Amino acid sequence: MSPIEIATLAEEALLNRQKLPILGADAVKPSYDGLGLPNVAALAVEWLCPDAPQLHEQPSLPPFNPELLEVKAVTDAWKNWQQQAPIKHVVFLIMDGLGYDQLRTLMDEDVTPGIKTACHQSRAFFIPATSVFPSATVNALTCAATAYAPAQHGLMSTRMFFPRMGNIIDLIRFKPLNSPSSTSYSDTQFNPDKLLSVPNLYLRMEKAGVNVEIVNSQLFRNSGITRFTSVDSQAGRDKYFGYQTPADGFAQVRERLLANLDKDKSFTHIYIPNIDMFAHRYGPLSFNYRAEIAGIDFSLRRELLEPLAGRNDTVLILVADHGQRSGYADKTLWLDQHPQLTQMFSMPSTGETQCRFLHLMRDTDYDALPDALNYIQQNFGEHFFALSKIEAIEIGLFGEPSQPPCREYLQRIGDLILIPREDWISSEQSGEPSSAEGRPAKNGVHGGVSRAEMLIPFLAYRF
Repeated sequence: MSPIEIATLAEEALLNRQKLPILGADAVKPSYDGLGLPNVAALAVEWLCPDAPQLHEQPSLPPFNPELLEVKAVTDAWKNWQQQAPIKHVVFLIMDGLGYDQLRTLMDEDVTPGIKTACHQSRAFFIPATSVFPSATVNALTCAATAYAPAQHGLMSTRMFFPRMGNIIDLIRFKPLNSPSSTSYSDTQFNPDKLLSVPNLYLRMEKAGVNVEIVNSQLFRNSGITRFTSVDSQAGRDKYFGYQTPADGFAQVRERLLANLDKDKSFTHIYIPNIDMFAHRYGPLSFNYRAEIAGIDFSLRRELLEPLAGRNDTVLILVADHGQRSGYADKTLWLDQHPQLTQMFSMPSTGETQCRFLHLMRDTDYDALPDALNYIQQNFGEHFFALSKIEAIEIGLFGEPSQPPCREYLQRIGDLILIPREDWISSEQSGEPSSAEGRPAKNGVHGGVSRAEMLIPFLAYRF
């Protein structure tokens, strides 16, 4: 059976296992027990240094395990792949926004012949995995850097409320959400090195003797997200190698690998943001999107797959943080156009367009939760689900319910979580009220639970 046939069997089993009918027929529940993005990160640690110190009282999540799908052909293929040779070097490649469904389409249409050829070879193991919830970059990259679930690391979305700052903070730009300035917080105001209570896998592997390096865009060197996902590690400081383009990044990874082949074990992380950027601007699978990923695929093949061929103790793990789906201006709910609802808010909404956290007034004098639920159901219930935080926790959206969360988790997810049905999104404009017409809309969106957003590729490829 070919690797692509294995992937098709795994896809069917994963969708059946992770179905979430409470949020629609197309909804996919994130896996934290062995088939999701943070489990892939844990797998890299398991391969290179299973005795790496946990550095935290709560262990990280279990390694990625395709045997959980309970499909014999998938299990046999996984076991056979693992037994081919010991693994000494791992390249962990995250292609932001490259969903599994999108990649299968691109391979079928020969837009990505390099990845397609790799997936068809016996030294490849290729199946879908799940993203996390919300299926958004800050949350997913933190999961991938720590091997912990969102409930444990606590940084669930791009925009979150931090009580001690008294503000909603944009965690990509590391500044107040509505600040007129582009200036980020200083360390004395809000230090990214103090954000996470769970350790990153770079530090854990370094302490186990693995040589760990990060190859990432020069633009992200010392950024807030780079710092809080790599705090205290050498990889985040003097072993961070900045690139100018994805092709430059792949070439640098090749040179880093060749320089490290005499070392006992090495782990090289590389992150490519371009696909997500093009999907947001032009739409997933648009002509522009296809042109960009075709160039990335060519560079991946030329700079990595071909030059390193034959080194079967060196493995490329290719994943995405999430997928994307199309967004539409005429299917956008602007919450600020509903003052009867927003007057129940204790602050502006946070979260993502596909996962809106509503913070409600709730005290001894007035609990807005019943009124807010009723308003949502009456006015836009046909387009949105509204889950209480308790319901979201119980169905395992942010992590396994049995795992203790971080202290700040419950404050940050609000009281109600607004999740769209089908093609809708929600947003909220701050400041002076204005018409909903003419407001900017993204052509590609993510953050929700649809299969296009939640299914990501898992490719383990021996050079």
